[in-house]
Amino acid sequence: MLPTRSSLRRTRIVAASALLLVGLAAAKAPFHLHLVKSLPAANATLGAVPDSIRLWFSQRAELAVTSVKVSGPGDSTVPLAPLARGDSTIVIAPVKGKRATGGTYTVAWRTMAKDGHVVRGTFSFRVQPAAR
Repeated sequence: MLPTRSSLRRTRIVAASALLLVGLAAAKAPFHLHLVKSLPAANATLGAVPDSIRLWFSQRAELAVTSVKVSGPGDSTVPLAPLARGDSTIVIAPVKGKRATGGTYTVAWRTMAKDGHVVRGTFSFRVQPAAR
């Protein structure tokens, strides 16, 4: 037996409604935490090593499981003080100790949001002291 026009129409309406509901649910689902911006910014050129690395996230990062590592010229490790929170979405990594001068620095970070999703990333910046 072939489907009638009305049954085909009902099937199309049900299918369209289901797709609409799935789309609405997906639109309301929270996005995973991600890095929004940093200071210094990726690929920035600075005159000196900054006092701190600041990371802005799209959601509150769990500070207890967040790590930030900075390597300098020649893969030297830049010593950092314990991480601090700027506000609910900012993580601050204060730079401590002797600071090397010119060269490329790489920041590697790892964190987790409350939903348990682990995210990580890296970016670099360059220090080019002004000539005297």
